[in-house]
Amino acid sequence: MLAFKRFSIFPAVYALLIFALLTSMGSFAAPASGKDRIALKSAVPGLKITRLAKLPEAPDSDTSGAPSCGVLPETKSAGAKIASDLGWGVTGEAKLGPYEAVSFAAEFDQATGSACAIDQGNIALFDGSNLLALIYADKNSKLTIGRITTVNDHLRILDGDLVQMPIGEIKLKGEDVEVKPLASEEQVCDGKAVVPNIYGKPITEVRRAIIAKGWEPFQSPPPSYPDAFGDSLRKMGIVETTDCAGTGLAYCSYYYRKGDLELELSSFGDGTPTVSDYDTACERSKWHKAQ
Repeated sequence: MLAFKRFSIFPAVYALLIFALLTSMGSFAAPASGKDRIALKSAVPGLKITRLAKLPEAPDSDTSGAPSCGVLPETKSAGAKIASDLGWGVTGEAKLGPYEAVSFAAEFDQATGSACAIDQGNIALFDGSNLLALIYADKNSKLTIGRITTVNDHLRILDGDLVQMPIGEIKLKGEDVEVKPLASEEQVCDGKAVVPNIYGKPITEVRRAIIAKGWEPFQSPPPSYPDAFGDSLRKMGIVETTDCAGTGLAYCSYYYRKGDLELELSSFGDGTPTVSDYDTACERSKWHKAQ
């Protein structure tokens, strides 16, 4: 059940061996610490969650890019140390109620600049040093798991693509663990404003949704350097386009304001860029300084 790359370089027999270990052998599949009463659910197509009592060793793979791909040089939780000792590269660790969540992977490929592709990624839930469950991408899914981050009282799952974006969230419902899709919108700045789900959508669609929520585009001063890509977007009417990178993944930024609040969108890609992330400043003193 551990996630394997779609076009894996590993022999099929080896992959089947790992699968057999996770699904057949009692030492791997038996529930741990009497926690089998906890319900495990996933409502995200392509992401699975299953009970597990022991992690296998990481398969042999290319880890040369690990130091540059966000692998934690030191781990804190007992679960993260277990994963690391088994040869997995730990990409994140976070609390989820009484549990510790650990994201880890086996393959890291550094690409342009700081961009990295993470493959064979999974998320384990621990109660101390006892493994409770594993979240993984189904072998027929196009999704990959890169790392976890904390958002308020739950965890967000980021994919393993070159530009990492959220693909789901891990939440507690009582004692039960649920993997859920991203919400259609999020409150920001203590509920003073709302940001719709912008991830993986074209900037033309996202800006319409942002403006409909009361955010006003802020047009930054023209750049002092040649910016052909940014110019093309501004000519399309996306006047808030700024800080475009002329090489690599063609990152751009866009700013919007609402009262004392400021919203920054980030995008990548040529043509009509894809929005990958956002950030908010909840007071004027923290607004970006337009160049």
